Amino acid sequence: MSARMAVSRNVSLQGHVAIVSGGARGIGAAVALELARQGARVAVFDALSAGQTLADAASQGAVCKGWQLDISDEQAVEGAGAEVESALGPVSIVVAAAGVMPSGAVDSGIAQWRRVLAVNLDGARHLIAACYPGMAERGDGRIVLVSSVAARQGGLLAGAEYSASKGALVSLGRHVARNGAAHGVRCNIVSPGVIETDMNAHLPKPDPQTLPARRLGTPQDVAGPVAFLCSDRANYITGVEMPVNGGQLFYP
Repeated sequence: MSARMAVSRNVSLQGHVAIVSGGARGIGAAVALELARQGARVAVFDALSAGQTLADAASQGAVCKGWQLDISDEQAVEGAGAEVESALGPVSIVVAAAGVMPSGAVDSGIAQWRRVLAVNLDGARHLIAACYPGMAERGDGRIVLVSSVAARQGGLLAGAEYSASKGALVSLGRHVARNGAAHGVRCNIVSPGVIETDMNAHLPKPDPQTLPARRLGTPQDVAGPVAFLCSDRANYITGVEMPVNGGQLFYP
């Protein structure tokens, strides 16, 4: 067997420190647990208590600590980022998975518009602003932004503000990727389809039989691709939008 064929398929994140926003439940929780399982020391940022995520990680012997904060608060994110570095070490991985998904159509009011963008878009910006300088200085950064198929096809379940926020994340991610590449900072985007989570439990779902995969997605379906993009196996991948939707939408 050749050396190339013998390369391990394992995704190891040993030695890395990761911040995952929205890690108390849903996609964020699955991502936090997957990164921890692969050896990263994980900090969970969430407005909710992340007790269950921390307990699940501890039961597997993984290192995972929680910070309860509003991701849309720039100063809170800055302060928590500094605390993570003191407690766990320099941050080399950021996954922006925090999000809100209210129901609504084209115009649900300016207050809801501002709140959704503050969490979904500003929150990602605050994480990047807090961690990017250290990543660039050390020459090692892996950033993943969680967008949605709604960025391309519009929100069939949620409102215009949700689609707008997720589309902006794609543009933000590509900007960071282009500017960070020379400094060893990679930034990619994952765009899930319809994933069964608490966040969208209040919204109607499509009949699974109408989807190519014949099922709705799970948070674990998203966590695996995120872990891969954070790993050394993706060292030459940056600025990519990865669809994770079971064939719901093929990107050009």
